Amino acid sequence: MTFKRNFTIYASISIFILSAFFQTALSQTSGSLSISTNPDGALVTLSGNTIVSGVTPTVFRQTLIGFYKITIERYGYARYTTKVILDPSKQMELHIKLTPKTRFKSAIRSMVIPGWGQRYSNQKFKGLFYTFFAAATAFGYYKADDDFDTKYDRFIALDDEYNALSQNGNVNDLEELLPRLTNAKDRAYDAENMRRIAIGSVIAVWSLSVIDALFFFPEEKGTFKVKNVTLTPSTSSQNVGLNLSYHV
Repeated sequence: MTFKRNFTIYASISIFILSAFFQTALSQTSGSLSISTNPDGALVTLSGNTIVSGVTPTVFRQTLIGFYKITIERYGYARYTTKVILDPSKQMELHIKLTPKTRFKSAIRSMVIPGWGQRYSNQKFKGLFYTFFAAATAFGYYKADDDFDTKYDRFIALDDEYNALSQNGNVNDLEELLPRLTNAKDRAYDAENMRRIAIGSVIAVWSLSVIDALFFFPEEKGTFKVKNVTLTPSTSSQNVGLNLSYHV
C-alpha cells in the first residue's frame, strides 16, 4: 500500500511538472504581434486571410499566418500602412511613431489641387466642395476663353475686310460693313470681360482653398487648452482616460 501510495504521489507530481513544462514551452513558442504607437490610442487594422483590429497599445494573439497589411489611423495624424508576413510560431513587435498632420502640409496640398488639403485634414465634405467649384470655374474659364477666341477672330476678320474696303474707297460697302464691325467689336469686348471674370473665379476658389487650409486647420478633437494647461483624452485597448499636462 505504501508503494502504491508513493507511486501515485510521484506520478501526480510528474504529470503536474510535465504539464507545467509543456504549457510554458507552448506559451514561449506561440506567436503574437505587439503593436504600439506614439501617441497611443490609434486604430490598428490587420487585413489578410482574416481582418482583426485593436487600439494601441495592443497585442494580437490570434493564430495569424501569411501576408497581412497593417493600417494604423489616428485623428490628426497621417495614416500609416505597412505589410508583414506573420508566423504563428514567432513573436513580432512593432513600434510606430505617427506623423502629425500640419496646416502647412494642408495648405501645400490645396495649393496643388483645391480641396486636397481639406480632405487631408479629414474635412471631406469641405474638400469635395472646393474641388467641385474649382473644376466648375476651370470649365467656365475654358468655355469663356473659347468664346472669346471665336468672337475675337470674327472681329479681326471684319476689321481686315473693312480696312481692305477703305483702300478701294467704296463708301456704300463701308457703311454696310461698319455696323457689323462695331457689333463684332462689342461682342469681343464682352467676351474678354467674361474671360477675365472666369479667371478671377478660378483664382478666388484656389486662394480660398489655400487660406481655409492654412487658417482653419482643425485642431485635435477633444483637446482643451487653457493658458499653460492642456487636457487630452487618452485611449488604449485596456482603458480610457484623460492626460493633464502643464507647460511652463
